[in-house]
Amino acid sequence: MPHELLRSRTVYDGQFVRVRIDEVDLGTGIVEREIVEETGEGVLVVAITGDGEIVLVEQSRHLFGTTYEVPSGAINPGETPTEAARRELREEAGLDAGSFQMISAHVNSVHMTGRNYYFLATDLSECEPLSCDSDEEFIGRAAFSFDEVNRLIAEDRIPDVRNRGCIWLAQLKLLTETAISDASALCSE
Repeated sequence: MPHELLRSRTVYDGQFVRVRIDEVDLGTGIVEREIVEETGEGVLVVAITGDGEIVLVEQSRHLFGTTYEVPSGAINPGETPTEAARRELREEAGLDAGSFQMISAHVNSVHMTGRNYYFLATDLSECEPLSCDSDEEFIGRAAFSFDEVNRLIAEDRIPDVRNRGCIWLAQLKLLTETAISDASALCSE
């Protein structure tokens, strides 16, 4: 039996999110559910160097101090997810990529409305960085091996699950492609 929405009221309306309370009839009773409406969609870009390292940007975040993150940001009106991924990679890392491959498109939670698109970017080249938003606090850019990135995650230097998730999906994709390539090479011998 589908849930029936009885009422909805906004309890917070901010720059990036709006929070509403939905009153829902579950068929077995009436409950309230908090829903976070994100004001837009976003992209996260796992940029892989020719040496197989992941490019991360170092940021200053008031809740966590210095963190490492993949280049990411909001999709602007009129932009496709791929165009936003290219722009964010240029803005935050000063890099362009010859290839952008979407590896996931999903909502953040069953209680949130915004979508995120994860991209794997390869064939990197330096470019003139685009100017960033004035509220961004970039410290630098560095490339790390998968082992180093896993250490940063373990040390909570990459604190948010969206960054961790896109890195893990990229690792899984690259490992799977390598295993398939290795298996194909063995079969052709």
